Amino acid sequence: MKMRKRTIGIAVAAVIVLLWAASFLSPEWTIRRHILESLQPINSLKANISTTGRVDPKYGYLYSVDGFMHRATGDELGAVYLKKAGIFWYVASAGTGP
Repeated sequence: MKMRKRTIGIAVAAVIVLLWAASFLSPEWTIRRHILESLQPINSLKANISTTGRVDPKYGYLYSVDGFMHRATGDELGAVYLKKAGIFWYVASAGTGP
């Protein structure tokens, strides 16, 4: 019985790690992961994310996000810049506007 619980625990942990790693492959999932890491799990699921088509040489690709709040000030962080490193995306900057 202990072996079965351990196997299930390892399988669940492996799935969580794989989903976390897969979130680096998509711009939308990268933004959702960033919102989740900001301790806003509900907002990470409800946020409306759209591309603006703008690319800044310094900051990267601009995405518009509705539903991502700055916890300390209560301001909505509606602009998120993403950069791409190889096949992986990461958040370069997030703020109230471009």
